[in-house]
Amino acid sequence: TRRCLVRLYITLILVVGLVVMISGLAMAKQVELKWLMRSNPFENKWQREVVVPKFEALHPNIKINLIVVPFDDVDPKLSVMVAAGDPPDIFSQWGASGFNDYYRRNLLLELTEYIERDMNKDDFVPGIFDIYAVNGKYYSVPQVTNFGNMMVYNKDLFAQAGLPDLPCDWNDPSWTWDEMVNYAKKLTKDYGKGLQAQYGIAATREVHHWAYIWGADPYLPEHYTTGIAPKSNLDDPDVIAALQAVADLTYKHKVAPNPAETTALETLGHIFSTGKVGMAFSLSTQAYGNFQEAPFQWGLAPVPRVRDNKTALYNGTWFIAKDSKHKDEAWTFVKYLLTEEAARDMSVATGFLVPHRATVDDWIELFVEPTGMDVASLLQVITQYPENCVENTNHLFVDWPQINTTLTQGLDALWLGKVDAETAISEVKPRVDQIIARTYEKYKDR
Repeated sequence: TRRCLVRLYITLILVVGLVVMISGLAMAKQVELKWLMRSNPFENKWQREVVVPKFEALHPNIKINLIVVPFDDVDPKLSVMVAAGDPPDIFSQWGASGFNDYYRRNLLLELTEYIERDMNKDDFVPGIFDIYAVNGKYYSVPQVTNFGNMMVYNKDLFAQAGLPDLPCDWNDPSWTWDEMVNYAKKLTKDYGKGLQAQYGIAATREVHHWAYIWGADPYLPEHYTTGIAPKSNLDDPDVIAALQAVADLTYKHKVAPNPAETTALETLGHIFSTGKVGMAFSLSTQAYGNFQEAPFQWGLAPVPRVRDNKTALYNGTWFIAKDSKHKDEAWTFVKYLLTEEAARDMSVATGFLVPHRATVDDWIELFVEPTGMDVASLLQVITQYPENCVENTNHLFVDWPQINTTLTQGLDALWLGKVDAETAISEVKPRVDQIIARTYEKYKDR
């Protein structure tokens, strides 16, 4: 008996030692992945409280180091990490730059083999994988789809003004720019009285958004395919007409706040959620995230048309750095982000739609209560935009931050009512074209 006890004791020591050794080896082999993300309360809560704990529980050999920086610092942080030879393993285009910028800088790992081995593209929204494909090769996987830029409107203010709900059908010919201006006039009260005023519409300043409605484009077609072009098309008469029409909302029709009034309203929160604006422009995902707690009911509608109602699309994508030291583990994490469970978690926490086909119907249901719209109407307005819509410029154009900053600053005088659109464009186009031409020369032979 004594001999048996000794043997048992020795066996226990060996087993415990083996367990300790295995645990030590497992810990020694633990990999840390750096995940670079922008700061956003909804997204960061999802990352820290949902996706990271769930993933690490499934993969104890992988630790996620979440690096969160403000939107404006995403690209500088990425550049610093790349220059130091220690890039983030996983990142996205949630800074100012986008796919073609990162691709042209040779920052992206090709993922074609991973995708063909581990994913069924038919499980996702049709065409979503191909938006950023290059010659049939993939350097990213879908992250989220925001569909297109559209209108959001305050249903309570519409009812008070005796206005009907806006149409849901992008093919409805009645929803025109002129009709939008008429609605805005009926929604506007006490114009010029600062925070006491109610405004018919709050307009954004993106030049291409307005040009599309006028059937024009401030940029050349190759900018959307290759990310570079020799010049802009900013001086197209229809581009100028579109910008003048936007400025006229403030200085001619007096239905939109001027820059100073906009700043004052934004001290109260998002300008639309203040309840002092009848119509604004938004992505459906942003509307859900920003307005679900708004003290009024809101609706979604197509952008109005002049010659067209083409809109800009916003589809996010995950990247793995070409020089990642842990490519396979990074793929394991990215692959998890596209599971049905992770997709549902992200939708509930952030309002974003991970473009997994199994989650679309549930995601649409999130909008029913805050909008009072039925599922069929929501599907129509959110997903059935015109076929000629294009991915937004910041995702496709190389050096877009420099182009956009120069253009935005050059148009300040227009938005302040100091010059007309033709004058503003004549002054800013040469500066924008200089940047575009320099970028073209730099990358045209790569």
